[in-house]
Amino acid sequence: MDAISRIIVGYLLNSLWQVTMIAALAYLCSLYLRRLSGRYRHGLWVLCLGACVLVPAATVVRQVRSDAKTETGANVTGDQNRQLTLSRQGGWSFLSFGSRNRPVIFAPMLMKGLAFAYLALLVFRCGQLLWTYRRTAQIRNLAYERFIPHRLEQAAEKCRELFGITSIPLLFSEQVASPSTVGCRDPILLVPRDFFTEQVGETELISALSHEMAHVRRHDFLLNLTYEVLSLPLCIHPAAALIKSRIAQTRELACDEMAAGLLPSGKQYARSLLQIAQNVLAGAPSAKSNYAMGLFDTHVLEERIMNVLRMPESMRRGSRMRMAVVCSAIVAVSILSSAFSLHVSPDSNSGDIQRFVGTWVTKYKGQTFITLKIKSQNDVLGGSAVHVDRLDMLEDGELIPSSEKFVEQEIVQAKASGNKLDLWIGGHDSIHFELTLKGTNYAEVIAVGDSPDREQSADQAPPQKKPWHFQRVTDLQ
Repeated sequence: MDAISRIIVGYLLNSLWQVTMIAALAYLCSLYLRRLSGRYRHGLWVLCLGACVLVPAATVVRQVRSDAKTETGANVTGDQNRQLTLSRQGGWSFLSFGSRNRPVIFAPMLMKGLAFAYLALLVFRCGQLLWTYRRTAQIRNLAYERFIPHRLEQAAEKCRELFGITSIPLLFSEQVASPSTVGCRDPILLVPRDFFTEQVGETELISALSHEMAHVRRHDFLLNLTYEVLSLPLCIHPAAALIKSRIAQTRELACDEMAAGLLPSGKQYARSLLQIAQNVLAGAPSAKSNYAMGLFDTHVLEERIMNVLRMPESMRRGSRMRMAVVCSAIVAVSILSSAFSLHVSPDSNSGDIQRFVGTWVTKYKGQTFITLKIKSQNDVLGGSAVHVDRLDMLEDGELIPSSEKFVEQEIVQAKASGNKLDLWIGGHDSIHFELTLKGTNYAEVIAVGDSPDREQSADQAPPQKKPWHFQRVTDLQ
């Protein structure tokens, strides 16, 4: 459960800043593309949604794999340990994503509380999605066939021919205020009462039905459900609502462009859109509570009309080049942001000190030269250390045993913080060691130096540069 909580909280923490950065960049890019076709802007926000979902998930997956590799790779001793250390410290370190993790410490209860709250919200959002989908299915089931006026039938047939759609049923529905498309594999077109009367002219009929045929041609109903499911992990982030809103709005712009492009005039389509909107809004439709692709669901009528009127300008040359630049920027920022991550660690001072308890050993050329016996009593760490009485330092900063005589000293003080444990071994002349967990049974230890109250001599050995690699061989109770 602790591991799952760390993964969930890690995803939340990383998504908070990574999603914000990607969404902010997408907004700036949308301003750069504001004169281009709506389908390009729609593609931008869809790419933004995909990046916002994948980048935090990929970051957490990489952290989990890195922990597993560290745990597996730490089972190397003696000469192999030295080779592993050299390979990690050499080379172009700034290209190593794993080296940019920043540990964040959480108390176990707080971490579990955050994970539970997020899961509860996620379940609630899933319930909302299922309810809305069932409501959409109910609207479809309540629709029925009725006599189709000749002018409506002619308008539908003309639109089907323009978009190359073989067959799509027209059903009467009292649940929608404007023509709406429902269905994935076998879509249907729901038509409200006004479109069966003489209130809507022929031009308005063709414009409205053309817009809905564009939804069918683009498979927007299925894509909208897909985006809703993909955005579920981001339910806690404020930017998710902005991204989904822009996806819906630019989707309408793209459909308007397809519909207006097949009609005699864009101005004619814009006038028809305005006329239909006046009739629909006069009916004061209720708030949207389904996934049907309605004609006026996004409430951006002014932007849609202005976009249709400037269509010749938006189709200018260079659009693909601008889109390529924007996509490259989104991908580059996504990769860079995934290189810097927050790695959640439990607060070991809050009941998690048992991770350090056990017998830890390190070897040189197959022979053990330091053994740490760490015990816990009344939530206080202690124990003893058995080690050789003399160490030599190589030129590369590695401390190796230079004696076969062993001594045992008491661990007089131990202080845990996250994955790090500070140990003081001995009495007045205690030596300070830092033990850092690298896996469940693997750790790195480095000698920090003598006790603070001991005067440093001029001939004191330089600090240790290469850590010892310890493995836990038994758990002490």
